[in-house]
Amino acid sequence: MKTAMYLRISSEDEDLRTGEKNESESISNQRSLLRDYVCSHADLSGSEILEFCDDGWSGTNFERPAVKELLEQVKHGQINCIVVKDLSRFGRDYLTVGDYISRVFPFLGVRFISVNDGFDSSNPLDIDSLDTSFRTLIYDLYSRDLSRRVKSAKKARAECGAFLSPYAPYGYVKDPEDKNHLLVDAEAADVIRRIFQMAADGAKTWQIAAALNGDGVSSPKNYKVEAGCTRTPWRSIREENFWTASLVAKFLRDERYIGKTVYGKRSRDIVGSTHTVKISRNDWVIVPDRHEAIVPEALFEKAQACMREYREYEAASGSSNPLKRKVICGVCGHTMQRDNKKNGSYRCVMKRLNTGFDCSEEKVPEADILEAVIDTIQVYAQYAVSIDRLLQTRQEQRQLDRKQEQRQLQTLQSRKARLDKRLQDLYEGLVEGEISRESFAAQKKALTEQAEEISRTVLELERKISGSDDNSNAVIEHFKSYAGITALTREISIELLHSVTIYPDGRMDIRLNLVDEIEALMETLRRESCTA
Repeated sequence: MKTAMYLRISSEDEDLRTGEKNESESISNQRSLLRDYVCSHADLSGSEILEFCDDGWSGTNFERPAVKELLEQVKHGQINCIVVKDLSRFGRDYLTVGDYISRVFPFLGVRFISVNDGFDSSNPLDIDSLDTSFRTLIYDLYSRDLSRRVKSAKKARAECGAFLSPYAPYGYVKDPEDKNHLLVDAEAADVIRRIFQMAADGAKTWQIAAALNGDGVSSPKNYKVEAGCTRTPWRSIREENFWTASLVAKFLRDERYIGKTVYGKRSRDIVGSTHTVKISRNDWVIVPDRHEAIVPEALFEKAQACMREYREYEAASGSSNPLKRKVICGVCGHTMQRDNKKNGSYRCVMKRLNTGFDCSEEKVPEADILEAVIDTIQVYAQYAVSIDRLLQTRQEQRQLDRKQEQRQLQTLQSRKARLDKRLQDLYEGLVEGEISRESFAAQKKALTEQAEEISRTVLELERKISGSDDNSNAVIEHFKSYAGITALTREISIELLHSVTIYPDGRMDIRLNLVDEIEALMETLRRESCTA
């Protein structure tokens, strides 16, 4: 038996606000509490104890490294029991927490204990208790209120011109006397000026990237490492060891290089979610002249004018191109680029950006890729059709089996009724003195054993009969609709196509979304046919 102790503390918690963030005191306290609890309970004390700790992580979502590892082991049957200090340690999203406690863990046979809440899922009354639901709801409401207050405070500071990002943008460093103020990093600033000047002179983003790579200019990631920084990398830039066209384009659009602070460009759509959404520019907080500009505003505007036509083209082509950002180079793993032609083709441009790459620059016709994708979709659509037929056949057989089971049930119920009548007659015979107590006891035992056996069989039959006959599957039904597909639209691509990886020898690895369930159903049906 394996028992998992889950520990968590976040920077929002009171006992971490003033302490060091190596391993908080709260984590140590949780560890001691949970170990004492496990050791003091005989049904847990002999189990192997595993520890999962998220120190400094918010509980508003489940995108935490330790909890993800814990749930992965639970899924594979490697954990029998989970112990936490209280429900808020496990999570503050009451809907998700409640789902795990009331559905997922019981289904997987995992016991869940919240020490301070007095909750133990081995007690059936705890699962649906009002107290438990109320506590998790309060935790969720607390997190939402805290999030609103934090956002409001940050916005007020941003409106005063404070720089609130955790890391300075490339070209700047944080003022050692004021972490909310930026100072120019002379060496990196020269690179930024070069980028803007080249763009204003008409150079394309890939040409700028290639020039920087050719001249041996360190990428922002490498520049940071060379400067001795070992903290978490900038989240605002692509973490590459070389310059890319997308990175150059990102810098060219950054208004911070003309002395503005910009806040609120993106926001989490759900409290605790890692997913963010774009915010309208009208709602951004933009404060000018808060730090020294690296690029003159006139140069910035000239670069924007040269970039505008590229952005407009990307927006126009992207709306109709079904393979946009779906075609991947099998050597370097980067997205392949489509040329601007009616009958287009794809090729990897990374070698053109950086000579250190060994990618093939051979063009692959778009028509060949589309044909391969359509063929793959049709194959799985036919699989779906075949599976649906097998499911229908299984359902028809199940209906026949059910009719027989119902007849068997009726027979058993009649036998049970007759046995009950014989038991009643036996009682009456004892009362009237027609049979002795010894004879009554012997006959009663025999009749009771028969009745109990029939009752067990009846219960099993009733469970089988009441089982669902619904063999419908949303994925199967969905894929069936693509059995006659002849063209790949952008909508179908977004829904079904994960990626197309192209290798130098011409091989294409086409990955579709939603196919795992189809393959799992095929394997299940195959096993059933082998054991039938």
